[in-house]
Amino acid sequence: MRVLDLTRVWAGPLATRMLGDFGAEVVKIVDPRAPDGREGGINNKLNRNKQGLSLRLDEPAGKQLFLDLVSVSDVVVENFRPRVMRNFGLTYDVLRGVRPDLIMCSMPGFGTQGEYAEYPAFGPSVETMTGITSLMGYPGGPPQASAIAYPDPVAGMNSAGAIMTALWHRKRTGRGQFIDLALSEGPVCQIGEQIVAFSRTGEQPARHGNNHPDHAPYGCYPTAGDDQWVAICITSNARWQSLREAMGEPAWARDSELDHESGRVALRDRIDAHFSEWTANKDAAELAHELQSRGIAAGPVLNNQQLLEDPHMAARGYFVDIDEPDVGPKRYPGQAIRMSSTPASQWTRSALQGEHTSGLLKELLGAPDADVASWVEQAVVGILTDELDDPE
Repeated sequence: MRVLDLTRVWAGPLATRMLGDFGAEVVKIVDPRAPDGREGGINNKLNRNKQGLSLRLDEPAGKQLFLDLVSVSDVVVENFRPRVMRNFGLTYDVLRGVRPDLIMCSMPGFGTQGEYAEYPAFGPSVETMTGITSLMGYPGGPPQASAIAYPDPVAGMNSAGAIMTALWHRKRTGRGQFIDLALSEGPVCQIGEQIVAFSRTGEQPARHGNNHPDHAPYGCYPTAGDDQWVAICITSNARWQSLREAMGEPAWARDSELDHESGRVALRDRIDAHFSEWTANKDAAELAHELQSRGIAAGPVLNNQQLLEDPHMAARGYFVDIDEPDVGPKRYPGQAIRMSSTPASQWTRSALQGEHTSGLLKELLGAPDADVASWVEQAVVGILTDELDDPE
């Protein structure tokens, strides 16, 4: 399967990276005038297992080269605003004219049609539009953003799943598809119960912080060290009894009002104050392990460095080491989704801009050297400069 990747930033590149991890031939297409985009390792993290081709879509010769590439490809993915592909004259109707069974996935912020279609969008701005931000924050406090651009990875995974579904459909029917997958759609699907509740009651859902409206104790509690926390969730009377035993049956926990869920919820603040005193001097990982052994849902809250050192992640081989020419050997997120016939075990470093332009044009389109040289001279395509011919 060959994928032409026109995407930028996070959501789109993540979707195509997932396809590349599972064995698709992904051709990353960028404008030769654009910065290489490798600062901070973002390009490295999201564009492994892809080949790099520099091509101008706003030039007639470049547009024709793209159409020629579409004719020998299976999937096109882009995440521009809708007007961009229209302005290039590269809509789905045009593309399927050269590849009738083509699958195209467009990932604009708010869909290809409608009132907000042409609005620019990034994960943090889309997050607020979906309503997720209104649900996050502490009781009595303002709404808070996730700080991780949550819609981006959701859209990336949704797009990869939609593309693979469309490929399965094509295998059965011989027909391609156009996938209109807005960046804003995925997060909305995560809060369906709150949307239904609001439509029924007209009341804005309350913000609970890390608490749960129906369970207590339930939240993140301080542990030994600077800004170290453990998440602990008690969701039944039996689990509460197990927690009491783990704490050594302190007098405050033997209050009969706490024997039932409703009582614990009503006295949540008192429980949390006592409970935080008990957790404050304990190691987060050790405490979580002890509580897990008693059947209690618990886990340390890990920062980035701790994630890299987490024994569970290491045991599953999640992280991968890739030697990139600009930053050297680094550890990157691997592939969390495992498949039996495509194990996602091959890791090719991200391509330098224009690194594979010449080879791809020759291999896929049969372009002669003279034509490639002419396109380079006209700045229709870009190739590696002389000093980067050997990226090692």
